[in-house]
Amino acid sequence: MRYRVVFEYQSEDSSMSDVYNCRDEQQAFDKFAELQDSLEQAIDPTDHSGWEVVDEPSYYSIINRDEGIYGYVRLLDE
Repeated sequence: MRYRVVFEYQSEDSSMSDVYNCRDEQQAFDKFAELQDSLEQAIDPTDHSGWEVVDEPSYYSIINRDEGIYGYVRLLDE
């Protein structure tokens, strides 16, 4: 089985996206956790108003329409 981690982030100032092919499940979960942490850092810890967060075992996303920020990370097994 192959594992793939898909990442996308966009704000008014920057955007990035990448796909990571992982050799095993543990490597995929580690990369997913690393990228999820990166997205969580984009959220202002003092003010969560305006943020929509979806936190599922293989999908994590953040959206703030007022600030024009969107990001997600998804873990896929093929």
